[in-house]
Amino acid sequence: MKTSDVILYYGTKAGAAKALNCTRSAIGQWGDFVPITRQFEIEVKTGGKLLSDYTLKKCLHLNDKDKQEKG
Repeated sequence: MKTSDVILYYGTKAGAAKALNCTRSAIGQWGDFVPITRQFEIEVKTGGKLLSDYTLKKCLHLNDKDKQEKG
């Protein structure tokens, strides 16, 4: 999950910080990618509109498995 996607979703870094109950400075320290522990929180708070790397990897794995079974 990219930090830029989180900021875009919430509109601003301040909006993201407010929604996640942290500071703008904390979000700035994430770098390009959101820490995995925060990714799960964001996934839940956005109702799955933003997905954690774990969820994305799991979905891709399941899709690959379905294709193998059908193909």
